[in-house]
Parts: sequence; structure tokens; C-alpha cells
Amino acid sequence: MASARASARLRRHPGGILPLLLAASVSACAGRIPVLVPPAGGVEAVEGFASGAISGAEASVKGKFAFLFRRPGLGRVEAVDPIGRTAFVVHFRDGRAWFVLPSKKAYAEDDAEVVMERLLGIALRPDDTLALLSGTWPAAGPATAWSVGRDAQGRVAGGAKDGFAFEVTKFFRGGAAPREIVLAGPEASGRVKVLKLAFDPAPRAGAFDTAYLSRYAAKTWEGMLEILDR
Repeated sequence: MASARASARLRRHPGGILPLLLAASVSACAGRIPVLVPPAGGVEAVEGFASGAISGAEASVKGKFAFLFRRPGLGRVEAVDPIGRTAFVVHFRDGRAWFVLPSKKAYAEDDAEVVMERLLGIALRPDDTLALLSGTWPAAGPATAWSVGRDAQGRVAGGAKDGFAFEVTKFFRGGAAPREIVLAGPEASGRVKVLKLAFDPAPRAGAFDTAYLSRYAAKTWEGMLEILDR
């Protein structure tokens, strides 16, 4: 039985690689998969809850997280422990990302794709993540660098970019929204299961606000790892 106490620890690999380990219990959703159909006019935002288990050279993540992504380029991910307490928060805006430890009142800022690769082992921009979670990808071109493939029903079932790849192994009933996704990078692999998903939730004031970080200590990524390693 999983412990009710959450842990978030960082350990150094002998070769100098600094992995992130978020240990939390992951529970499966029982029952029949619900019907979920994206709006005919396209998806501007997704909100939901998921569980994930990713392992690789840069990061190893296992746990539950809430997410909210909205075009253009906005996102928020909140990892929670088994009793619902926030372990960390990631904000995405204007191509940048802020990895925040609320309990330590500290944060580190970097490029959005760099932070996502550290956490998931795959470099995703916020709008790419929205497309992946909704199953509504734009046509190939400047809007996306991903090459995607479709199944016999016309749903996006996989994609690749610069050595990174994803494969949808299960969909929500009635549409193209992924239920289970396998992710892979040059040195990473894992799986994400979407437990709850909603399209185009009403905008909420402050959902992507980072003004509160003015009261937090700015750290390097190395500095954040040192804080968690104490």
C-alpha cells in the first residue's frame, strides 16, 4: 500500500546527470471510458487530470498532475501528492517556463521546451501539448514541427520530431482525444494516462499569473535540485 506521505527527491547520477524524482501513488480510473468529442470549430484550451510514469537520463517522474493549456502558448501544470497537496507547479507563457516549489518559495525559469523535456523526457511546447491532449493537430507547416500519422479512422495516432516521438495507444470514446499516450525521447520513455479532460473551459482570471513569484527566490535549475536534495 502506498504511503500517505509524499516524497520529492533529487539524486545525482555518477556522470553528472541530475534526475528529478517525484514519487506519488498512481491510481487507475475504473469503469467505462467516457465519450469525449472536441468542438467542431477547434480547441482553444484543455483542462484535466492525468497520471504519468516517465524515466530517462534527464528526468524520472511518477505521479498525478492537473493541467490547463490555452492558446497561444499558455499553460499550467500542478503535480500533487496522494492527499492532494501541491508538490510543484510549472507555468508556461511566451515561450518561457517557471518551475516552482511552493513549499520552498523558490522557482527556476528556462525555455518552455527545456523544462518540459526535463520533466517528461520529451520537448513539447504548450501549444503542442494542447494539440496532443486534444487530438486536434494543425496541418503540417510553421505552426508545428511535428510529423504526425493517422489511423484508419483519421485520428492522430502518433508523431515524431527531432528524435522525440509519441504514440496514442487508447482514445476516449467518440472522438480523437487520447486516453493513453506513450512518450519517447533519445534517452527517455514512459506513459501518460489522461484521467479527466475538458475542452475550452471558461477563462479564469489569474490562472497563468506569475506575479506572486516576486515573493519567491529565483534559482538556477542546479539550485532547485540542491534544495530538493536536502
